[in-house]
Formats: sequence, structure tokens, C-alpha cells
Amino acid sequence: MHVLAYPKFRLAAGEREELLADYLPYAEVWTAATVTGTPVCRDLADQMFIDLAHSANAQALVNGDEDLLSLRAQGPRFGIVSVADFLKRFP
Repeated sequence: MHVLAYPKFRLAAGEREELLADYLPYAEVWTAATVTGTPVCRDLADQMFIDLAHSANAQALVNGDEDLLSLRAQGPRFGIVSVADFLKRFP
């Protein structure tokens, strides 16, 4: 809910709640363990996304954060792709 409130998304409170209600039935709860051997993100607040993708055996981490996208070259066992690249592959 915090991220959906960012001004760049231009979502009213009701729109954020509706979006979350549409999304939650497809979500799974995972606890991200601190993992050794994964790339270390320069923004430590974003490290949890790397650890979570690794712990959940994700195929890809889709995001628009440059701190996370910069880790692509370090070759984690899952792909790190931008939203634009993801949409090109899966329109």
C-alpha cells in the first residue's frame, strides 16, 4: 500500500484498495531469509527483494529500480528484468 501511494502512480485511496483486492488472491506469502552468495544491492532497503526472489526460487524479479537492475550483470540464478522488457516478452 505504501508504494501504491507514490505520486507517480496517481492512484486515489479507493483505486489503491481496489488494485490490492484484485492482486491479493494471486499472492503467496514468503519469508525472505538472508541468503549468502546473492548479489548485494547498493540500496540495502532493496536487498530483501533479492533475497526473496532467491528464497522463492523465482524465475525473474521484475522491477523498475535502478539499484536492483544494476545487479543483472552479477548473474543471480533468477533474471532481473525491467518492467518494459517484461512487457515486451509477455504483452
